[in-house]
Amino acid sequence: MNPLPAPVPAHGPATGAPPELRRRLRRTGIAVVGGSVAASVFFAHTSFSLFGQVQYSHTMIFATTIPLLVASVTFRWITQLTLQLEASRGELERLALEDPLTRLANRRAALAQLAAWSAEAGAPIALAIADIDHFKRVNDRLGHDGGDASLVHFAAMLRRMVPEGWLVARIGGEEFLIAAQLADFAGFAERIEALRTAIAETPLITPAGPWRLTASFGLAQQAADETPGRLITRADQALYSAKLAGRNRSERAA
Repeated sequence: MNPLPAPVPAHGPATGAPPELRRRLRRTGIAVVGGSVAASVFFAHTSFSLFGQVQYSHTMIFATTIPLLVASVTFRWITQLTLQLEASRGELERLALEDPLTRLANRRAALAQLAAWSAEAGAPIALAIADIDHFKRVNDRLGHDGGDASLVHFAAMLRRMVPEGWLVARIGGEEFLIAAQLADFAGFAERIEALRTAIAETPLITPAGPWRLTASFGLAQQAADETPGRLITRADQALYSAKLAGRNRSERAA
């Protein structure tokens, strides 16, 4: 699911790096080289100050001590920087695949997972597209904060009721995707219907009082050799039929 890394520029890995990172690398290099030179000068000066002349045994001791000390400090420093960069990279990767409001997978992550499932020789994908009914009315009555709260509430319902291993994602404003790789499409449809009912029966608690949310669902099962894009299109068409039929219902694609 991870995106392919960007190619390294021909002029070197730091050429396309952000200015702040280049400055940090320069400072690190100057500090390491400067520290090594300073340590060598200090120990050499100390040797001459203590012994007054160069002796083989003393020279070998300092020749061993200097790189050990400098290398140890430098290694620890570089290790800390590497761990910090790796943590930052992992966080950026997570943010690239996660919806920041609901903390569900985003559209990019959902499409990548569907593509991975399609590439396997496993069970077909069962997929549902959900859309919160009259979401503009929610924003108009409760404000944008209330609209965000309704999205978080809806996502929490999905997360709580969807079985482990299923894919749950926010793929657009008030549109969500639920998918699983399984052959029992009837069981999948029953689970989605139970979810739709639970959402309608669990109001969002707001400062203005309880607010009843409902959602419409379009369901589709992957046909042989069907692409994820085509599967989503058929589920979207079924969702449109559910909206036309009065909302707060689920419809299966033909």
